[in-house]
Amino acid sequence: MNISLCFVTVLGGLSLGHPPLNVIQMLWVNLIMDTLGAIALGTEPYKKTGDAPGAVSRRISRRDRIMLPEMWRQVVGQAIYQILVMIVLMYFGGLIFFEESFNLISGELRDPDTQKAAPRLVLDTICFHTFILMNLFNQINSRVVDANDINVFRTLLNNGLFWLVLAFEIAVQ
Repeated sequence: MNISLCFVTVLGGLSLGHPPLNVIQMLWVNLIMDTLGAIALGTEPYKKTGDAPGAVSRRISRRDRIMLPEMWRQVVGQAIYQILVMIVLMYFGGLIFFEESFNLISGELRDPDTQKAAPRLVLDTICFHTFILMNLFNQINSRVVDANDINVFRTLLNNGLFWLVLAFEIAVQ
């Protein structure tokens, strides 16, 4: 999430003159994803790695890797996916969601006559909400990080607290 957030913010700032997410939105992203996401994923049950049921797992060495290749696969894959979706929304969202085109760079945030939200502000809100939803649903993918198991639905119903926190995050969003 932070990789794609930083990349999209810098890209939008350099090419459009404004980032797709404002400061308050970035703070909200970090609050909901770092704090509540850590609570949700931290409630996952402990998995013993022994052969027999109830076996005690081996002690973790200081030399063991913190980030496994499976974790890197998940992080890099999600970052690329989120960056591509955000680039499409930032640059082509006006063509996708609005009947009339508008200037992405110098577009007004409010219509001077009616004081309603202008299309650029609506597009930035669509970008923000899409980014949040991509990261909320990525929490489901992050529950299973195993080299041989890519079925994220295998442990779908084994943690009610995770679903409670996720529902709270979606409701607050």
